[in-house]
Amino acid sequence: MHFVSLGPTPFAKTNIDAFKQALAKRGGPAQPKAEFSGGTAIGVLRHIFVADTDAEAKRFGKPAMELHLAQLNWLRDKHGVTGLTSRLNVPRGATFEDCVADGSVIAGTPQRVRDEIERQVGELGVNYLLTYLFLGTMTLEEALRSLALFASEVMPRLAQL
Repeated sequence: MHFVSLGPTPFAKTNIDAFKQALAKRGGPAQPKAEFSGGTAIGVLRHIFVADTDAEAKRFGKPAMELHLAQLNWLRDKHGVTGLTSRLNVPRGATFEDCVADGSVIAGTPQRVRDEIERQVGELGVNYLLTYLFLGTMTLEEALRSLALFASEVMPRLAQL
Protein backbone atom coordinates (compact mmCIF):
# COMPACT_ATOMS: atom_id res chain seq x y z
CA MET A 1 0.00 0.00 0.00
CA HIS A 2 1.12 3.53 -0.72
CA PHE A 3 0.05 6.67 1.11
CA VAL A 4 -0.57 10.33 0.26
CA SER A 5 -1.62 12.92 2.83
CA LEU A 6 -3.08 16.35 2.24
CA GLY A 7 -3.89 19.40 4.28
CA PRO A 8 -1.71 21.61 6.45
CA THR A 9 1.83 20.39 7.06
CA PRO A 10 1.31 19.53 10.79
CA PHE A 11 -1.79 17.48 9.89
CA ALA A 12 0.05 15.78 7.02
CA LYS A 13 3.00 14.99 9.31
CA THR A 14 0.74 13.34 11.88
CA ASN A 15 -0.84 11.16 9.19
CA ILE A 16 2.46 10.30 7.52
CA ASP A 17 4.07 9.39 10.85
CA ALA A 18 1.08 7.15 11.73
CA PHE A 19 1.34 5.44 8.34
CA LYS A 20 5.09 4.89 8.78
CA GLN A 21 4.53 3.39 12.24
CA ALA A 22 1.86 1.03 10.92
CA LEU A 23 4.08 0.07 7.99
CA ALA A 24 7.00 -0.64 10.33
CA LYS A 25 4.74 -2.72 12.60
CA ARG A 26 3.66 -4.72 9.58
CA GLY A 27 7.30 -5.26 8.61
CA GLY A 28 7.26 -3.35 5.34
CA PRO A 29 5.16 -3.13 2.20
CA ALA A 30 3.33 -6.22 0.94
CA GLN A 31 4.41 -5.50 -2.64
CA PRO A 32 7.52 -3.31 -2.53
CA LYS A 33 8.13 -0.87 -5.38
CA ALA A 34 11.84 -0.49 -6.06
CA GLU A 35 11.41 3.03 -7.46
CA PHE A 36 10.55 4.34 -3.96
CA SER A 37 12.99 4.38 -1.06
CA GLY A 38 11.78 1.81 1.45
CA GLY A 39 9.61 0.23 -1.24
CA THR A 40 6.59 2.44 -0.57
CA ALA A 41 5.40 5.76 -1.99
CA ILE A 42 4.76 8.12 0.89
CA GLY A 43 3.61 11.46 -0.39
CA VAL A 44 1.89 14.76 0.09
CA LEU A 45 -0.57 16.70 -2.04
CA ARG A 46 0.14 20.38 -2.68
CA HIS A 47 -1.40 23.11 -4.84
CA ILE A 48 1.50 24.74 -6.67
CA PHE A 49 1.61 28.04 -8.57
CA VAL A 50 4.90 28.93 -10.30
CA ALA A 51 5.67 32.22 -12.04
CA ASP A 52 8.60 34.46 -12.88
CA THR A 53 7.93 36.51 -9.73
CA ASP A 54 6.27 35.85 -6.39
CA ALA A 55 3.78 38.64 -7.10
CA GLU A 56 2.76 37.03 -10.40
CA ALA A 57 2.22 33.63 -8.77
CA LYS A 58 0.02 35.25 -6.14
CA ARG A 59 -1.84 37.29 -8.77
CA PHE A 60 -3.25 34.20 -10.46
CA GLY A 61 -2.89 31.71 -7.60
CA LYS A 62 -4.89 33.62 -4.99
CA PRO A 63 -8.22 33.86 -6.91
CA ALA A 64 -7.83 30.29 -8.20
CA MET A 65 -7.21 28.86 -4.72
CA GLU A 66 -9.86 30.94 -2.99
CA LEU A 67 -12.51 29.80 -5.49
CA HIS A 68 -11.39 26.22 -4.85
CA LEU A 69 -11.74 26.75 -1.09
CA ALA A 70 -15.19 28.28 -1.55
CA GLN A 71 -16.24 25.28 -3.65
CA LEU A 72 -15.03 22.88 -0.94
CA ASN A 73 -17.14 24.75 1.58
CA TRP A 74 -20.15 24.65 -0.79
CA LEU A 75 -19.78 20.86 -1.00
CA ARG A 76 -19.51 20.60 2.79
CA ASP A 77 -22.69 22.64 3.20
CA LYS A 78 -24.52 20.65 0.55
CA HIS A 79 -23.60 17.33 2.15
CA GLY A 80 -23.87 18.38 5.79
CA VAL A 81 -20.19 18.35 6.71
CA THR A 82 -20.24 21.12 9.29
CA GLY A 83 -17.76 19.99 11.95
CA LEU A 84 -14.53 21.76 12.80
CA THR A 85 -12.68 19.26 10.63
CA SER A 86 -13.68 17.47 7.50
CA ARG A 87 -12.31 14.79 5.26
CA LEU A 88 -10.18 17.37 3.47
CA ASN A 89 -9.13 19.13 6.68
CA VAL A 90 -9.23 22.60 5.14
CA PRO A 91 -10.46 25.11 7.71
CA ARG A 92 -13.58 27.06 6.82
CA GLY A 93 -12.72 30.61 5.91
CA ALA A 94 -9.19 29.69 4.84
CA THR A 95 -7.51 32.08 2.43
CA PHE A 96 -4.69 31.72 -0.07
CA GLU A 97 -2.36 33.29 2.50
CA ASP A 98 -3.50 30.81 5.18
CA CYS A 99 -2.79 27.92 2.84
CA VAL A 100 0.67 29.27 1.98
CA ALA A 101 1.39 29.65 5.70
CA ASP A 102 0.26 26.09 6.52
CA GLY A 103 2.18 24.60 3.57
CA SER A 104 -0.78 23.26 1.60
CA VAL A 105 -0.16 25.86 -1.14
CA ILE A 106 3.29 26.56 -2.57
CA ALA A 107 3.53 29.67 -4.73
CA GLY A 108 6.28 31.85 -6.13
CA THR A 109 9.34 31.79 -8.30
CA PRO A 110 10.87 28.44 -9.27
CA GLN A 111 13.53 28.96 -6.60
CA ARG A 112 10.95 29.68 -3.87
CA VAL A 113 8.87 26.66 -4.95
CA ARG A 114 11.93 24.37 -4.97
CA ASP A 115 13.04 25.59 -1.56
CA GLU A 116 9.60 25.02 -0.03
CA ILE A 117 9.21 21.57 -1.54
CA GLU A 118 12.67 20.61 -0.29
CA ARG A 119 11.81 21.95 3.17
CA GLN A 120 8.61 19.92 3.27
CA VAL A 121 10.33 16.77 2.00
CA GLY A 122 12.77 17.11 4.88
CA GLU A 123 10.10 17.83 7.48
CA LEU A 124 7.60 15.22 6.31
CA GLY A 125 9.96 12.52 5.09
CA VAL A 126 8.08 12.00 1.83
CA ASN A 127 9.33 10.52 -1.43
CA TYR A 128 6.33 11.37 -3.62
CA LEU A 129 4.63 14.65 -4.58
CA LEU A 130 1.09 14.87 -5.92
CA THR A 131 0.19 18.34 -7.14
CA TYR A 132 -2.53 20.41 -8.69
CA LEU A 133 -0.99 22.98 -11.04
CA PHE A 134 -4.23 24.28 -12.56
CA LEU A 135 -7.43 25.50 -10.89
CA GLY A 136 -10.53 26.96 -12.52
CA THR A 137 -9.89 30.70 -12.58
CA MET A 138 -6.44 30.41 -14.13
CA THR A 139 -6.16 31.12 -17.82
CA LEU A 140 -4.71 28.45 -20.06
CA GLU A 141 -1.69 30.71 -20.60
CA GLU A 142 -1.09 31.04 -16.83
CA ALA A 143 -1.47 27.31 -16.30
CA LEU A 144 0.85 26.39 -19.17
CA ARG A 145 3.50 28.90 -18.03
CA SER A 146 3.32 27.59 -14.45
CA LEU A 147 3.60 24.01 -15.71
CA ALA A 148 6.53 24.88 -18.00
CA LEU A 149 8.42 26.56 -15.15
CA PHE A 150 7.68 23.63 -12.84
CA ALA A 151 8.87 21.11 -15.46
CA SER A 152 12.02 22.97 -16.49
CA GLU A 153 13.19 24.65 -13.29
CA VAL A 154 11.68 22.74 -10.35
CA MET A 155 11.42 19.07 -11.31
CA PRO A 156 15.07 18.54 -12.37
CA ARG A 157 16.30 19.66 -8.95
CA LEU A 158 13.68 17.61 -7.12
CA ALA A 159 14.87 14.51 -8.97
CA GLN A 160 18.17 14.90 -7.10
CA LEU A 161 16.54 14.62 -3.66
